[in-house]
Amino acid sequence: SPQAPPQRLGSDTGRIQWRIGFTSALLLAIPVGLLSALSGGMSTLLVIAGGFGTIFLYRRRTNGLTDGRMGWRLGAILGMAAATIATAADAVQLLVERYVLHHAAAIDAQFQSVAQQMAEQALRNNTEAMQQAPQLVHAWANFWLSGNGHVAIQLLTAAIVSMGMVLFAATGGAIAGRVFAPRPGTQRTM
Repeated sequence: SPQAPPQRLGSDTGRIQWRIGFTSALLLAIPVGLLSALSGGMSTLLVIAGGFGTIFLYRRRTNGLTDGRMGWRLGAILGMAAATIATAADAVQLLVERYVLHHAAAIDAQFQSVAQQMAEQALRNNTEAMQQAPQLVHAWANFWLSGNGHVAIQLLTAAIVSMGMVLFAATGGAIAGRVFAPRPGTQRTM
């Protein structure tokens, strides 16, 4: 029976060389995460470019084929790592500003402003709930104004930004996977 010709590792688009994929994603996650933290939030184009760059780096290191699905997976890894780095950098920055630089009053005033806006919006938008259970709506509004509400706002913001980073990085990776995918009718030489 004829044997199939040996294939180089990475030439099958369904198989990811995970060690190289993780390394490629982590190498780019550091600058993407730090630059996102420095920009004061998620830089959408930077994160998409990071996903694209992950696939480009993976292709250079493996010389393998890619597709959109592979790109999506590796881009998502970049997004998760970059989101972790950005969140950690934001937390460190907040700690330094609060406890080293003694800007606690300004930080608390900013959180209070955001919480006040959220509470006022909740009271305005829930007129039916206000008529049926005004104590519940006022308790919910007061929660956002409390210290625990400030923590909830920070965690909610970090979660939303992190999800956005994962989705945008995965999208960039999927686009790159498709861009670098072999074209129909082209023959690959080994």
